[in-house]
Amino acid sequence: MLENNQVNKPEQTQDISVTDKTTHKHRLINKFGNVLVILYFLILTIIYPLYIKNGYHRIGEIKYLFFRKTSLAITIVIVFAAMISFTLKRKSYSARAFYQSVSLTDCFVYGYFISVLISFIFTPYARDAVWGSDGWYMGLVSQLLFISIYVIFSRYFRWDNKSLYVILLTSGLVFLLGILNRYSIYPIKLSGQTPVFISTLGNINWFCGYWAVICPLGILFYWKSKSLWQQAAAGIYVVISFLIGVVQGSSSAYLVLAGLFVFLFSLSFEKNKTMYRFMQICIMFMLSCQIARILRYLPGFAMNYENELGTVLTDSNLTLYIGMVLSIAYILLYHLFEKKGIKIRDYKNIRNIALAITVAIILIYIIILVVNTHLPKGLLGLSGNSLFTFNENWGSHRGATWSIGISAFLSMSPLYKVVGIGPDCFADYIYSISGLSEYVYAQFGSYRLTNAHNEWITLLVNQGILGLTFYAGIFVTAFIRFIRRAGSYPTLYLCAASILLYTVHNIVSFQQVLNAPFVFMVLGIGEGICRKNQNR
Repeated sequence: MLENNQVNKPEQTQDISVTDKTTHKHRLINKFGNVLVILYFLILTIIYPLYIKNGYHRIGEIKYLFFRKTSLAITIVIVFAAMISFTLKRKSYSARAFYQSVSLTDCFVYGYFISVLISFIFTPYARDAVWGSDGWYMGLVSQLLFISIYVIFSRYFRWDNKSLYVILLTSGLVFLLGILNRYSIYPIKLSGQTPVFISTLGNINWFCGYWAVICPLGILFYWKSKSLWQQAAAGIYVVISFLIGVVQGSSSAYLVLAGLFVFLFSLSFEKNKTMYRFMQICIMFMLSCQIARILRYLPGFAMNYENELGTVLTDSNLTLYIGMVLSIAYILLYHLFEKKGIKIRDYKNIRNIALAITVAIILIYIIILVVNTHLPKGLLGLSGNSLFTFNENWGSHRGATWSIGISAFLSMSPLYKVVGIGPDCFADYIYSISGLSEYVYAQFGSYRLTNAHNEWITLLVNQGILGLTFYAGIFVTAFIRFIRRAGSYPTLYLCAASILLYTVHNIVSFQQVLNAPFVFMVLGIGEGICRKNQNR
C-alpha cells in the first residue's frame, strides 16, 4: 500500500503542476486579450475620430485605411488569442450548448455574415466587392470588420461609466471644433478647407453620420443621470450636441432630432423624473438654437454654411418663444405634480394620443405625396411642390437616388434579387444597365453615384433580400431587447437610442466608415450587457 502511494505520489504532483501551468497560461492569454480589446476601444473612440493626414484631401479614404489596418491587425490577434484560450480550457462544446449561448440578435449577425459571403461569391464584380467602391469602401472586408467589432465588444469588452466618459469627451471635442468651423474659426489649420468640411471628420454628411450615432449616448446619459455632477457635465454635452446638430449643415440632422424627441417622449411617461428631464432637454434644445443665434453676431464669427430650416431655428425668435413657453410649463408642471402628488405614468393616454397623431400626420403626408405624384391636379393645390411631390428633386434629390436604387433592384435576375449584386457594387451595377445609366448621368453628371442615399435600399441592391432581412433583423431585435431590459440596466437606453437614430438618419443617408464601426460597437456593448446579466 505504501509502495503504491510512493509510486503514485509523483504522478499526482506532476498532474497538479501541469494543471496550474495551464491555468496560468489561460489567465495570461485572457489578460492579454482584455488589454487588446481596451486598446481597440481607445483607438476607435479617441484616435480614429481625431486622426487626420494631409488635411481634408481624400480624408474619407485616409480614415478608412487607418480603420482597416488597425482593425484587421487587432482583430487577427484577438481571434488568435481567443483560439488559444479556447484550447487551454479543454472543454467540449455541443451544438446545444452553442445554441443556448447565442441571442436572437447573434443569429441575425451570423446570418448577415453568411449573406455577405454568399453575395460576394455570386458577384460579377469581385475585384470591387473585396474592398468596395472607391471613396466608400463598404465592401466585403469592411462588412466582415463590422461583424467582428460586434463580436469583440459583445464577448470581451467590459463596459462601465469610464468608457462612456471617454466617448463623450472625445466626441465633445469633435463637436466643439465643428461649431467653431461652422462660424469660420479654425483652431486647426487644414489644407483643403471649405464650408462643406468641418471638424476632424470631413464632409458634413459623414460628420452627421458620426453625430447621429454618438450624440444620443450623451443625451440619454443626461436623461438617466443620477448625481448632480453627472447631470451638470452631461447637460453641457447636450447643449454642445444640439448646437452642432442645428448648425453643421446637413438636413438629415433634423430627422435625427425628430426621432430623438419622439423616442424620449415615448419613454418619459414612466416616472415624473424622466418627464422633467425630457422637458429640460427640450428647453436645452431651444437654448442651443439661441446660442447659435448669438454666435452669428459676435465679432470674428461668421456663419459659412446654412440651410433653410437651420436659419429659421437659429436666426429668429421662434425657438426663443417656444423655449420661454416650455420653461413656464416646466415650472408649473413641476410644482403641480410635487404639490398634488400626481404621477405622470397615470397619464400614458396622452402619450398614446400624441403618438397616434404623429403617425397619422406621417400617413397623411405619404398619401398627399403619392396622390400629387400620380394625379395631375393632386391634392390641396400642392402638385408640383418639391416637398409634396415625389420626383427627382424631392428630398435634396433623394427622389432620384431612391428611384435609381429601386429600378436597379427590379432589373435584377431572381438570383441577384435574393443574394444581391455584391458588397458595395451598387455603382458597378447601375452604370452597366442601359437606360438606367443614362438617367444617372442626366441627374448627376460626372459625379459617381455609389449608393441610393438610403441604407436599406442600397443593401437591397448590394446584398439582396437575404442580406437586407438579416441586417434589419440585427437592429430590430437589438432595439427591442435593449428597451425591454433597460429598466434594470439603464445603459441599454443609450444603446437603443443610438442604434435607432443611426437607422433613422440612414433613411436618407448611407453606411460609411465614420458611422458603421461605431453603431456595431454600440450593438456589441448592448449585447455584452445582456450577456453579462444572463439575458439573452
